[in-house]
Amino acid sequence: MRIAIVGAGIAGLSCAHALQADGNTVTVFDKGRGPGGRMATRRVDTALGTIAFDHGAQYFTARDPAFVQTVVRWSEESVAARWPAAGDDAWVGTPA
Repeated sequence: MRIAIVGAGIAGLSCAHALQADGNTVTVFDKGRGPGGRMATRRVDTALGTIAFDHGAQYFTARDPAFVQTVVRWSEESVAARWPAAGDDAWVGTPA
């Protein structure tokens, strides 16, 4: 089946991953320059140069064992990292 998902935030990407694992052809659309949704880093050009900032969620939590496995894999791929300051189950996207 061919499926379109609107939104490349964590929910849309997780949905796309599950659907693709079941053998579907998935295309993800997002209005942003890249994936991440509320977890993405925004960049703004200013007179002093480009600045980057996070204006959405500070972190996300992983408690479900299956999701924890996925996030640990993301950590091994250097796209997520633990954030102990927010708790044992808190993670952030990397590099920002």
